[in-house]
Amino acid sequence: MGNGSSSGSGPDDQCFETILSIDGGGVRGIVPSVVLTALEAKLQKLDVDNMDARIADYFDFVAGTSTGGLMTAMLTTPNAEKRPAFAAKDILQFYLHKSQLIFHQTTEQDDDDDLFDDEAAINSVLDEARNQIQQYNNGMRNHVIVDPLISALRFLLKWRLLPNFIRKKLRSLVFPRYDGVKLHEIIKEEVGQKPLSDALTNVIIPTFDIKLFKPVIFSSLKAKREKSTDAGIADVCIGTSAAPYYFPPCNFKTTVDFNLADGGLAANNPSLLAVCEVMKEQKMDGRELLILSLGTGAADQSDRYVVGDPSKWGLLRWLWYSENNGSPLIDILTTAPDEMISTYISTIFQYCGWKDNYYRLQAKMKLSEAKMDDASQENLNNLVKIGEDLAAKHDADLEALAQKLIKNRKARLARISG
Repeated sequence: MGNGSSSGSGPDDQCFETILSIDGGGVRGIVPSVVLTALEAKLQKLDVDNMDARIADYFDFVAGTSTGGLMTAMLTTPNAEKRPAFAAKDILQFYLHKSQLIFHQTTEQDDDDDLFDDEAAINSVLDEARNQIQQYNNGMRNHVIVDPLISALRFLLKWRLLPNFIRKKLRSLVFPRYDGVKLHEIIKEEVGQKPLSDALTNVIIPTFDIKLFKPVIFSSLKAKREKSTDAGIADVCIGTSAAPYYFPPCNFKTTVDFNLADGGLAANNPSLLAVCEVMKEQKMDGRELLILSLGTGAADQSDRYVVGDPSKWGLLRWLWYSENNGSPLIDILTTAPDEMISTYISTIFQYCGWKDNYYRLQAKMKLSEAKMDDASQENLNNLVKIGEDLAAKHDADLEALAQKLIKNRKARLARISG
């Protein structure tokens, strides 16, 4: 990680391509929002020529995944005056005031509202499910039984006599944890549907298309060339935030059809993706890059899962680990690659003598603090404290980075005017 020195940074008048990368992590987006608030305050204090300094003024590329994608949009979406619609401190307030609406915890009373007592109806649905299974066992292997079984489970969930603890477990098999309605409403209300190409600086937001079964990278530079990718910024934010199990996938159309799930399936830490995109677009090597990569917190995962009896690890076990109510498969897919990406970049930059051009800020936290959907006031306040501690720990790094960003911006403006 950069330490504020200038070795390996090139000539004094060198202009860098600057990259801000923000990981995914749900409500843990509070942590990087606190860090960015501290950085923006330093830029406003140190840059006497830009008293209304905003993050977008200093970064040529902003990349974000999932909650980081939403922050990317908020940092770069223009207002009526063609200035960033949100300051970094506004984004922090957004998380503090909107998280409980997005991650609304269903109560037992909510579950009771739509229940019924008709045992005959339940028996009819269960008979149909048994019939579907029997047809499958009798050799109709091509007979589709998944959808009827899901329908049966959904119907069974409404039976009042079903024990509530069983209902809660079954719900996770057939429904996303959150319906996404508030997520969609709030994102559209906050960032609007301006096209991606309107962003004030270059943005990179990864998603995963479950129909094409491959990553789809939304880039404002590409959007200016290919209208099919110039989607509404709110749609892109919703797509990159559609975490499996938590939210439903997102479908929208431009001139093509998109069927998107969380960008974390492709690159939860988008820093390496951003480096590749910038080098490809700008035809440059790593020595000309200056990178700030922000994590949303890494939990101590030791002893979280124990193999026990290996024969019990079927699909359901991978999806639901009853001892701690975790989901091993989702946890591994969305968190395991994050620090490997950081290791790749830091190793490359250090080996090539560019280590002072790469800043990675990541907080360590307890497992209980790392849930992406814990929107309790206590946890939100605790995440603010974690972010403040991280910013304080790296205050010298943020100061040095702010100086570099200001110097870089002034050098570029001088070249343009000269």
